[in-house]
Amino acid sequence: MKSIFTILILSIFWSFLFVCAGVFSGMITITASPDWLLHPLAALYRHLKLSIVPFGALFVLYFYLINKIRSELGKENSVLSRLTFYDRLLNTTISMFFGVGVIWTAIGMETALMSALDGTGASTDMTAQGVLENLVNGGLLLALSTTVFGGACGYMLRLLKIVFIGRNWDRIILKEADANG
Repeated sequence: MKSIFTILILSIFWSFLFVCAGVFSGMITITASPDWLLHPLAALYRHLKLSIVPFGALFVLYFYLINKIRSELGKENSVLSRLTFYDRLLNTTISMFFGVGVIWTAIGMETALMSALDGTGASTDMTAQGVLENLVNGGLLLALSTTVFGGACGYMLRLLKIVFIGRNWDRIILKEADANG
């Protein structure tokens, strides 16, 4: 457990160092708006729109399965078949974060293209600037945000699975291996 925290701290340190080097060299420009700090739920909805519903359902299912596995691991006479069933459900739930991100990316891209090419977006002029504005406001932000959110959540939840149940899971597997030779 100590090594996980060391790796996490070193990763944050090196990331910070590389970002600072990019800022000082002029390759990266950071601009921050305090709007998302004042209204975080509005900012979340602005970026993810209705993909919040499947992402939220997957979060609830993820934490339910984590608690279910932890309670099974806490029992002295846990059944390996029940644990592996819940583990497969948990892995599928984590994979679905990537799937929802990809599906909502396609939805956002289609909405952006339809909005930009139909002329039904905020800007009705068909200049390059107008088409770009319609793309961004029409769904491109949704497409990019759901891709990043789904991927980041998928990888983060894999890591949290290891942190929450990894050591006890290994203990059960090794106990079964010893018992069955």
